[in-house]
Amino acid sequence: MTDELEKVPFKRRRWQLNRGAFDLLLAALDADRAAASAKYEKLRWKLINLFAWERCEAPEELADEALDRLARKLTEGVELQSPDQYVVGIARRMLLEQQRASYLKQTALRALRYFGGRNSRDAELLQSAERCMAKLPPENLDLIERYYGEDRDVLAGQLGISVNALRNRALRIREKLLDCIAKGAR
Repeated sequence: MTDELEKVPFKRRRWQLNRGAFDLLLAALDADRAAASAKYEKLRWKLINLFAWERCEAPEELADEALDRLARKLTEGVELQSPDQYVVGIARRMLLEQQRASYLKQTALRALRYFGGRNSRDAELLQSAERCMAKLPPENLDLIERYYGEDRDVLAGQLGISVNALRNRALRIREKLLDCIAKGAR
């Protein structure tokens, strides 16, 4: 039994909003529960409109994620004078993350076209990329997904390495992926 557990790769669990964190969030918005609920809804719609204005794919989900991040900060003991201003800052950071993810996706497609030749179609290249990613060891796949999806300073801190070491690891994994894709596209 323990041998089986040792073979299971470590899977990082994402922080999820719970009742206690939600109560802290409401308390930070207003001491009166009814007023806090109204402020929460108003703030949520403000965030939805912000993400919609910036043409994000899922503004409601992004607004909920921003509020979840605010609640997480409160559970970590961060004292905020203006939670509504703080969450707008979180939303702006999320917009930058969205722009970066979009840029990385476009860059990856350009790299796939380069390795696949000019006559290759994007769908075939994406299938090839997915096959190559499936061949990666789980820890490498997790690292590359987190590298391109999270804050790199935070990720490096969680892994206990420098940002440069993290960048080098991701570069080696990416080179293996591109090599695999190039072989599959020929």
